[in-house]
Amino acid sequence: MTNPLIPYTFVPGTKAKAEEVNANFIALAEQVQDVQSSATEQIEQLQSVMTERIDAVETNVSENCADSDLVNTESITNTILESPNGVAEYDSQTVTVKTGIRVLIPNGRTSDNKLKNIEYTTEEVITKTVTNLTDVETAVFLYNTGSIEIVRQSYIFYKNSTPSTLVDNVHWYNIDENKWYKYVSSESRWVEIFAVPIANVIWNASSTISSMTTSSPINLIKASDLNNFYTLRGVLPRDLDYVVERYVNNWDYYILYKSGWVRQGGFQESSGDSYANFLIPMAIPYNFTVVRFSGGSTTANYPVWVRGSISSTYLKLYSGSSTSKIWSAEGYRLTREEF
Repeated sequence: MTNPLIPYTFVPGTKAKAEEVNANFIALAEQVQDVQSSATEQIEQLQSVMTERIDAVETNVSENCADSDLVNTESITNTILESPNGVAEYDSQTVTVKTGIRVLIPNGRTSDNKLKNIEYTTEEVITKTVTNLTDVETAVFLYNTGSIEIVRQSYIFYKNSTPSTLVDNVHWYNIDENKWYKYVSSESRWVEIFAVPIANVIWNASSTISSMTTSSPINLIKASDLNNFYTLRGVLPRDLDYVVERYVNNWDYYILYKSGWVRQGGFQESSGDSYANFLIPMAIPYNFTVVRFSGGSTTANYPVWVRGSISSTYLKLYSGSSTSKIWSAEGYRLTREEF
């Protein structure tokens, strides 16, 4: 059997010449060397292509995706990124903002209209005491200077055009520009500020704080994951409530939520006493409404009300003349555990 790559073929029982044997080895070695060279060249070409593609992907990622800390996102602004020690607390007339709060403060837009931000982190506890606020809702603004300001909610505007309220301490977020402004009446002008609202505070009649609601650090998921989040139980965030069951039969209905909250209602056609029986037993107390649907006269208003004690399983209703009524109830179901 001959091989075109090997110059000499030997017949069994005959003597082989040394130069012919050597020529065969040399030919074989040359073929091996050619294969190695070709393989090396192909690997180098493949590495070059892969490097180009990896570089392209990295460029795309760096230009279009946020860092793990979300600072370069160009998609969010005016928000808290991190609050390892909590956001804020209150005591009487004093608001205390915690250390380590990391925020994105609006700072305009890029030439292609993407959002720009300033990152700021509180390095120490910040406090502010206010003694002249009564029966009013306010917001706490954190400035990149390390200070906070308490602003009436009626003095805060989110709009594209300049607000008409021109008094000291008015704060205006210009949506088009992605910038915060504050009005200075002594100078009759708007001054750009670098701040972000981090909490809402309600003051009572005694000029002390009755409650505070702080902002939560931003928590992002991909838009493509939303369907999974809304369909797979156990994957949803613990604080996200959603409908787990609906029922409708003519006028009777109920809507049941994961938390155990339920809304239900129905229609009572007859006048006089009638019972609105709950499809799902309700925990007491609950909210309920009863409205007049039709009456026996176009000139008289017939009364509608609830008779007797409130029950977990029904409402006893009364209506005058031939008035029918629509009822609804809302609250937690009698068994409060979540689904």
